[in-house]
Amino acid sequence: MKSILLFGFLGILAFGIFIFFPSRAVAHDIHAKELNKLLQERKEGKKSFVLIDVRTSEEHKEGYIPGTDMNIPHDQIDKLPQMGVNDKNTTIILYCRSGRRSDIAKSTLLKMGYKNVLNAGGVKDWTKEGYQLSK
Repeated sequence: MKSILLFGFLGILAFGIFIFFPSRAVAHDIHAKELNKLLQERKEGKKSFVLIDVRTSEEHKEGYIPGTDMNIPHDQIDKLPQMGVNDKNTTIILYCRSGRRSDIAKSTLLKMGYKNVLNAGGVKDWTKEGYQLSK
């Protein structure tokens, strides 16, 4: 009987922790090594995509992934058509600092009808792999 109560209590405790402290992890569609490969292939004319930094302009000025096409803060990503990306089939790759804001921007673009939107995580992932940022 004590073991049933103990397991019941532990189950309730685990559920409570899950509810009050949800995971902050965001799944990335591609990782730094894959993005670097795509950037190389784009230089060679083999791939076409738009790479967007969705951090603030202040963060962007501190350093960005080489090959970034534009900087649009995640809360303004709905202005992408006004920035010249009107084709909803264009492959769009987003990144921020950790991947959270790029995930939010990805959701917004998908709701707007863009079909090929990828979250590449963040500049933290880029530098962790040993790649340099541009300034």
